[in-house]
Amino acid sequence: MAVRLTLMDRAVLERDGVAVRLEPRFMAVLIRLALDLGGNVRVDDLSREVLLPGDGPPVNGFAAKDEARRRRTHVYKCVSALRTALDPDRPGEASVLLLTDPGKNPGYRLELPADSVDLIEFERLLADSRGAPPVREVSLLRRALELWRGRPLVDVEHHEWARRRIQRATAAHDEARRRLLDLYETFGRTDPAIETATALLADHPHDTALRDRLARLSLRRTTGVADLQYRTGSPESLISVRIGDLFDQHDAHLVIGFSDTFETNTADDRLVSRASVQGQLVHRLYDGDHQLLDRELRRARRDAPRKVEARETKRYGKLTRHPVGTVAVLQQGGRRLFALAYSQVDERGLFAQSSVPLLETALDQLWHHVRTHAQHRPVAMAVLGSGLARINDLDRVGLVRLTVRSFLGHNAHGRLTDELRIMILPKDAAALDMNRLDEAVQKTLSAQALSP
Repeated sequence: MAVRLTLMDRAVLERDGVAVRLEPRFMAVLIRLALDLGGNVRVDDLSREVLLPGDGPPVNGFAAKDEARRRRTHVYKCVSALRTALDPDRPGEASVLLLTDPGKNPGYRLELPADSVDLIEFERLLADSRGAPPVREVSLLRRALELWRGRPLVDVEHHEWARRRIQRATAAHDEARRRLLDLYETFGRTDPAIETATALLADHPHDTALRDRLARLSLRRTTGVADLQYRTGSPESLISVRIGDLFDQHDAHLVIGFSDTFETNTADDRLVSRASVQGQLVHRLYDGDHQLLDRELRRARRDAPRKVEARETKRYGKLTRHPVGTVAVLQQGGRRLFALAYSQVDERGLFAQSSVPLLETALDQLWHHVRTHAQHRPVAMAVLGSGLARINDLDRVGLVRLTVRSFLGHNAHGRLTDELRIMILPKDAAALDMNRLDEAVQKTLSAQALSP
């Protein structure tokens, strides 16, 4: 006779493939025993942890001091019903599946194979996967995840002991999928990696790193490439183009593009859009405190040339302008932020516009500051000129090529950084021809290598 207990989603007891109907209170006791499969669960623990007030027969004259005895008696009745359901050919104490552990602290022990209880088998497979060789680890993780048919123990989730086990199992499920995703990527198995990442993202829709990872995987399946990397000809200097979030590059200094007035106020999205790189800087690295960022920017550019305009002519925003190419170097934790003015605000102060010559001027000044302050650490930047201060003369491929050409020209006079990392948002990458981008960067590198 084969007995199987399913605890994923709604609990189901099957005997020889046929579902056995159990009252909810009987199922709750069975689940509690199954979670300590092969171990003794004391009668007092069952009565205290599983039977809620009102379970079992009403008090009807039982004195309060007899309540504990009444509840133990109800446990015995539940166990008797479970023995009949599990092992009808061996009723009562003759059961070999639900045994009595006598002694000072009597209890009951459920004796089923581990693989007959899906949650227990799930946990065992995950435990076996830890430290296993990678190929076997993939097999064990897949077998474990195939058992997951929904959040476990939903029938008893109102019990504290069940909630703890649900939390532990849910965390283990999440960890297993992330580990399997790592392994799929290691083995170059893009399709199952995308499937795994998609399921994870459905459960964690605000995980930007996971969203970026899925975008890179999708791009790899479409084009055969994801992150692009290039040697520059200078020892230990690398250029990379990555799909992802600029603000997730925790190992790198960041370049943040600004207008010549260094606006930071995102109120009503009038002067600075919250969605822009400047807006994300304010809200993700300065917790929305644009005044703190303003103070740091003023200190960093206190010696920079400036021109102060009158409010009569400039209705909105700051009145102080700086030349395009002004760089304010901010310290942020263990890295630096290079705030770069590469666009100019119109006379009213509402719109910023840049151009190819302005961007080239700004980049020339940026590389001087990178050489002085970056200490060769990676420097990450978005595609300058592709946002609200759009340079209409060039698309993203052209803007990346311009940035690379400018970088190479300065890097030829001595290494600027170990890595220039150009970041492309996943939403933009979907419409970007990565093969064309790769070809453009390769041509720029070849032209630089041939130049005297």
